[in-house]
Amino acid sequence: MSLDLLPTELQCQVIRFLEPISLISVSQVNTHFRSLIKPKKRHFAERLLALELIPEYGGPTPIYSSREGRLEPGWYGEEWETIRWACTDCLRLLPHKSFDNHSILKLRYRKPIPGSPASHMVTTWEPTWYTRSRKKNPERAKRDADDARREEKKRRQRYYLAITGGMGYSISEYFIDRFEAIRDCDMDGFQGLSVDQVRDMDQKDRLVLLDQNALSIEREECGKKRWLRKCNECRFKRGAIWQESDLTCGTPRVPIVPCRQLEFASHVDRYFPRFSEFLDNKRPAYNTPRGLIYREDACEQLWSMWMVRCPTCEHWQEMRAFRIGGIYQHWKPERMGVGDEGTNWDDETITRHMLNEACCNSCFAESNGRQELGRALSEWLLTLIQWEMRRLTMLLSSGFPHLGYKIREHLPKRYAVEWKGILSKTPCLDKDYYYMFTHNDIALLRLRRDQWKTMWEDVKRNVGDGQIIEDLDLWTEEWIPSSERLEEHWTWMNECRIEIEEKPEALVEWALSRDGASFT
Repeated sequence: MSLDLLPTELQCQVIRFLEPISLISVSQVNTHFRSLIKPKKRHFAERLLALELIPEYGGPTPIYSSREGRLEPGWYGEEWETIRWACTDCLRLLPHKSFDNHSILKLRYRKPIPGSPASHMVTTWEPTWYTRSRKKNPERAKRDADDARREEKKRRQRYYLAITGGMGYSISEYFIDRFEAIRDCDMDGFQGLSVDQVRDMDQKDRLVLLDQNALSIEREECGKKRWLRKCNECRFKRGAIWQESDLTCGTPRVPIVPCRQLEFASHVDRYFPRFSEFLDNKRPAYNTPRGLIYREDACEQLWSMWMVRCPTCEHWQEMRAFRIGGIYQHWKPERMGVGDEGTNWDDETITRHMLNEACCNSCFAESNGRQELGRALSEWLLTLIQWEMRRLTMLLSSGFPHLGYKIREHLPKRYAVEWKGILSKTPCLDKDYYYMFTHNDIALLRLRRDQWKTMWEDVKRNVGDGQIIEDLDLWTEEWIPSSERLEEHWTWMNECRIEIEEKPEALVEWALSRDGASFT
């Protein structure tokens, strides 16, 4: 039997059990159902929350492992750019750049785990908004509220222990010390066990039980507050972004919102990605080591991305489009506070007035001209290139002291004396951190590496085999190619510096042709 042939009371009972997408579809069938259902904004928001779970509209559902800090699909996967989230205020499906991290990654704001109760939505529509208020019992209401508060506290404690217990400790003493708390919060799998029994359990078995408890809570809680999710623009219009105590949130006129982190090979790549496509000198296809203490082979570092709203065109764009940035990886756009002072790349103090006057590259070019934009961008990029060339200078020279130590400690004295004499004729190695190599310095270091290769062949012929010789031979095979790659990057940076000084218009083309909201 068709739905419209049923009595109105039965129609209402059927409609109450529809999922949100079907509710809106039924309300648009004819005039009768439109007047019967009369969907409100929250019903359209529920429809959008249901659509974001359908891969065709919302893309895949990100799954975040809190214990391991792993996100699937990862930040760098192509799938991430296809994911959409619902804003329940402006009723749009938007990409991750339109939200802050909490709105899409916080447990109750995430997309529900596929197959969980929250992923099977039923509309909240009711046939009438008016119901007789029931008589309330204050004592019972207070008792119920206290019980709910205790249960919520226990649930949070259970989830915290499930995602942190025992990690990072090889003998799991941390887990054993917290076993009493784990047992008190009624964690599944550990009830009825003694401390000795838990101590004898395999580490993998304990982690499996913890993961099962964490997953059960996530399936129950994940996505419960999605209806509160709002995009950056809607939060801005409600005045929910700017706070006086938060020095990194910009100003009421120009809000700044932190976004996800991305890996970049240098601050030049962070603030001017792919700019060499507009120059004659193209970027080398590989990255150079960053020279980090605990990650010697690392060629990239994580940089935080920041979304800023342009007060002129009212578009949200990445902070680089406003010519605001820092030199160091952990720099933040902190405006000047009490006893604290944030600075821009040009050492200009970040104040409320400075941020209020900021605008994106397109608006800046429209109001000040392309030539002035080219001057500002070239000055910024030349500053970054200068710092990058200093870094490359440091890395190019860093291998020589290490090599000198190896020769003094492990090779015959005559080789140490000969190498010391060679380095004494290399004055560029005695400069401070702010010194930048010249072409003559680069050529001289290349000669010194060739001299070491010649000396090293003599060492292998005369000294013989041994663990030290084997280790030093392996180090030399890595050091020489690495230095050649650093040298190529230094040459590219130097040629870019000369070309930008001659034609800054290329940076204007780069800035105005790209999407200001793009991260890469």
